[in-house]
Amino acid sequence: MTAQVDENIAWERPPRAESPFLRAVRAILRKRIAVICIITIIVLYGAGAYTLLDAFGVDIGLQDPNATNLSERRSTREADGGGGETLGTFVDRVDADVSRLNDLNPEVVEQFGPLTRDTVLPPFTELTLTPDETKQGPSSRHWFGTDRNGRDLFARAMFSLRTTMIISVLSVVFGNLFLGLGVGLLAGYKGGRTDSVIMRISEVIMALPNLVFLIVLVAVFRDRWEGWFREIEIFLGADWLIEQGVDDYILIIFALSFIGWAGAARFYRAQVLALRESDYILAAETIGARTPRVLIRHLFPGVLPWFVLGLSASLGEIVGLEVGLTFIGVGITPPTPSFGVMVASAGHYKTLIAEPQLLLVPMLFILPLMLAFNLLGDAINDVLNPRGR
Repeated sequence: MTAQVDENIAWERPPRAESPFLRAVRAILRKRIAVICIITIIVLYGAGAYTLLDAFGVDIGLQDPNATNLSERRSTREADGGGGETLGTFVDRVDADVSRLNDLNPEVVEQFGPLTRDTVLPPFTELTLTPDETKQGPSSRHWFGTDRNGRDLFARAMFSLRTTMIISVLSVVFGNLFLGLGVGLLAGYKGGRTDSVIMRISEVIMALPNLVFLIVLVAVFRDRWEGWFREIEIFLGADWLIEQGVDDYILIIFALSFIGWAGAARFYRAQVLALRESDYILAAETIGARTPRVLIRHLFPGVLPWFVLGLSASLGEIVGLEVGLTFIGVGITPPTPSFGVMVASAGHYKTLIAEPQLLLVPMLFILPLMLAFNLLGDAINDVLNPRGR
């Protein structure tokens, strides 16, 4: 009996310890506000990602965000034997409906009477074919209404989410992950002259006013950047790069990454300084581990929770900077949809009284997104640093 019990005990596996990262994830998911923020971010960024299918020619069921729903007007022609053409000939030529022409052209009906296919109109009589849908309120055709140019606000908001998603995610990847995290790990681990040079460069960049520096940087490179992309289009035989706003995306991503890496590098350097003298780092150095292995395999997991915290804060900040740059005219340029363009084209505070949807629609997406990033960052900070609550 004893032997049997010992045998069973011998086959039992010790419970596997849960990693600190998984414990942090579980703690975050237990916070209701954090879950709501994560869902909000996924829904909004998912909507922006969905519109990427349009760039590949897939019908996504949305109106063209740059298509104006202005009234279309056409003129009658002169008949072969002189005089005007019949309305029947006109509607066949322009593919119109006679009853709709009666509704859209009350002045012509008042002058010539009810319009029929046999009605003869003088040459060059201008007829309205479609109604003017500028500054329309919400309807079944335009869920969020239209702007001053008759463009569908819902479609423009969806495509503006694509712009925000692309710029914020790629700016964080290049500025926070590749440059900020990589340089911060290197500076904190190597120390000495390497640390001094990196920190002095970061101090110079951080001393510059971010918004002013971004404005100057983008304004200086704008014309040259577009010229380079036109040459790239000619070389590749692709005429869609500028049309899809790729030149604007890359320019803004470059500018935001250039100023964003400095603060991230100093933050991660401070975390590495606290981990550099840990026993497992010293053990890795003792067995001859090279610097890249120590940075990637040993130090990076230690700063990973703080990277997630910095990621949330950086995404919210970049969303605001992109909208601000575009609002003052040095960010995304038309016809590429952007929330900054939507706010700028809405006008001023008087718009809230006359056409409130022009300002409320972009704010309906910008505010929840930025609020979600900020509240998620607070929730992550509470989990990682409970003593600071």
